[in-house]
Amino acid sequence: MYYEHHRYIDKVCVVTGAANGLGLSLCTRLLEEGAYVGALDIEGDTLKKVFAGKEDRLLPVEVDVASKPSVDAAINAVIERFGHIDVLFNNAGIIGRQSLLDSTEEQWRRVIDVNLNGTFFCAQAVLRHMVDKGIKGVVVNTSSVASQIVSPKTGAYSASKGGVTMFTKFAALEMAQYGIRVCAYGPGTSVTRITDGTRNDPDRCAMFLRNIPMGRFGEPDEATSVALFLGSDEASYCTGQTWIEDGGNTLF
Repeated sequence: MYYEHHRYIDKVCVVTGAANGLGLSLCTRLLEEGAYVGALDIEGDTLKKVFAGKEDRLLPVEVDVASKPSVDAAINAVIERFGHIDVLFNNAGIIGRQSLLDSTEEQWRRVIDVNLNGTFFCAQAVLRHMVDKGIKGVVVNTSSVASQIVSPKTGAYSASKGGVTMFTKFAALEMAQYGIRVCAYGPGTSVTRITDGTRNDPDRCAMFLRNIPMGRFGEPDEATSVALFLGSDEASYCTGQTWIEDGGNTLF
């Protein structure tokens, strides 16, 4: 798809989970729209590879969002390079596929640590900066259709994304007094690495498609468009909501 947008000219944006999937799509679109980008991911070598040659407007930073010290160091690196941050796209996430009875403590904690605690650590670091500098910025969290409906063996993921949706409401309420918006978007099953386990399992894939009225999985660019709208001035009166982008999956 081609979009003629210039909503992010000279805006400084941070994208977590930037090395692949929706994060990679977000970084690519932000650069096209004129932004400076801090691209954060735990896969540091992949970041350098996919963004080679774009270092004039993009800073790749290796980070583990589940670690507060790692997050604080990464956010400080972006501020040191670009001077400030206008928008955070809080996108990093993982999925686990274990049943309730079989899930180990370590498996449960890792999903919650990355998806929910990571969202909190990144948002807190950026929001403290925005409040301190008087920046009326935006945080866009990546929730999921899984915050609204559940599927087998994704309990930790659904719990974490439900937490992201409620954290978004809480943060929006507290940040409104500073002129800062906090929104979320909830992609359905998009064609990304995180959904390989569903799309490559014939039975599971068929089950998901039966429950999507549009009859197909979403493309990364479609989810990215929702996130970019929420992070832009076009959504200037939107805060606290989670916009579901799912091909109609939650109609059932």
